[in-house]
Amino acid sequence: MKIIDLLNKIANGEEAPKTIKYRGLIFDYDDIDYYNTDLGYLFEKYAVLEILNDEVEIIEEDKKIENLYYRGEDNTDKLIMIRDKINEIIDYIQEK
Repeated sequence: MKIIDLLNKIANGEEAPKTIKYRGLIFDYDDIDYYNTDLGYLFEKYAVLEILNDEVEIIEEDKKIENLYYRGEDNTDKLIMIRDKINEIIDYIQEK
């Protein structure tokens, strides 16, 4: 994704990626700008017009799979819950 695409998402009120990697540094979005503790704000540090076409890497957050708990008596509901949990695990693995 390019810097200009990030700015368009922010300007259009769309959900911006929470974490990106730019020039080897990790930046987190804080509803204003992308921030790096060592460098400060991304769009303040660099001349935005000069980096509009630069690529950034989107860092995906790890998805946590919740533990399966069942306290019902109906085996059909239990089987459905197990099937859904297996599908969630498969989806998680396929994303990696």
